[in-house]
Amino acid sequence: MQAIVYTETTVYAPPESLAAEAPYQLAIVEFADGSRRTVRIAGPAVSIGDEVSLVEERAGVAFFQRT
Repeated sequence: MQAIVYTETTVYAPPESLAAEAPYQLAIVEFADGSRRTVRIAGPAVSIGDEVSLVEERAGVAFFQRT
């Protein structure tokens, strides 16, 4: 599943349950059909316009990385 990064941000002050994972990057990605989804970024940081692909889902959270 591939998509384009529509927008992104880095979380430095997460909820307590995710504190050990901070900082981490979130992105809204846009698919070819125009739909969008909020995802976590795995690996190196991405920028707006980068192409990303799904690498895994954990606890209902999709993790994408740059392709």
